[in-house]
Amino acid sequence: MLLSRREYAKHRGVDDKAVRNAIATKRITTINGMINPEVADKEWDENTKHEYLAPVYKNEDRGNPVLHSTRDKRETLDLMLKKLDYEERLGKLIPRAEVETDVFNAARAARDRWMGAPHKIASQIIGKTDIAEIEQILTKEFESFLEVLTSCLRGNQS
Repeated sequence: MLLSRREYAKHRGVDDKAVRNAIATKRITTINGMINPEVADKEWDENTKHEYLAPVYKNEDRGNPVLHSTRDKRETLDLMLKKLDYEERLGKLIPRAEVETDVFNAARAARDRWMGAPHKIASQIIGKTDIAEIEQILTKEFESFLEVLTSCLRGNQS
């Protein structure tokens, strides 16, 4: 049974270009442009210097995940980058530096407010003896502090 050049390439597990090259360099012979696979296989093995060839993988090896891991990793990375770019354009993502700046500013505002609290609270509770009244003053100041912190974290500078 004679095969076309493409059929022989599939039979051999090589690219059509490799078969064309083998025919052009007379490593295999053809009969009216068709290839006898039994004869061509013997000629291929006898006339090819195997030490100069890259490893050829049979069709069953082409599905091996190890053989394509680099390509798969590159494609996965490309998809991830496209997804990130898309989500950034939608406004779902913001630059990390911007977040770090906002968090730093919120923490600084909270710290400044908290560090000033003792002076403010001391002047309000001086001379007070009623525990409930002192607790109310402290609770009011803590709530005020937490409101400032929440406001800063939401992006509203105060």
